[in-house]
Amino acid sequence: MTEHQREAADRLPVLITIDSRQDDERVTEHVRGDLYRKGSHFYIRYTETQSQPERVKRRSDSAEDASRTQVTLKVSENQVKLTRRGQVEAEQTFALGARQNGYYRSSAIRFPLTTATSKLSWDKPWPFEGPLQFDELRIAWSYQLYIEERCTGKFNIRLRITPA
Repeated sequence: MTEHQREAADRLPVLITIDSRQDDERVTEHVRGDLYRKGSHFYIRYTETQSQPERVKRRSDSAEDASRTQVTLKVSENQVKLTRRGQVEAEQTFALGARQNGYYRSSAIRFPLTTATSKLSWDKPWPFEGPLQFDELRIAWSYQLYIEERCTGKFNIRLRITPA
């Protein structure tokens, strides 16, 4: 098997349902993305689009660039790292029972973030080894978000991933 064939076997187009709860507010999104495996990690990548009223458009932004943010989740057996790149940039790491530093940055502001993860679970074993074949994968985590040592909310995130 060539390197290209091996990479293709470890990459799969997926449908992702993201259920996000912050305190009493709930948002559910459905996006298309890719799931791929590299070494002992999984990467989930998708494009987040921001609705027009939620963003401030700069004159130099194209309409498409201003509303698109590339999201990558790096999943290992004991942590999830979320990275956003686009008009908004952010990094957050979720490790059970640990406080992890990260950041948020936009054209207007930058500040440090800290996550304190209280739950990190999978509904079934992920195929960290062997063929990348599954009917459905689920991952969930709960955390408190701190900005400058002040708790700004409790979040519960659930992802449901199915082959596209």
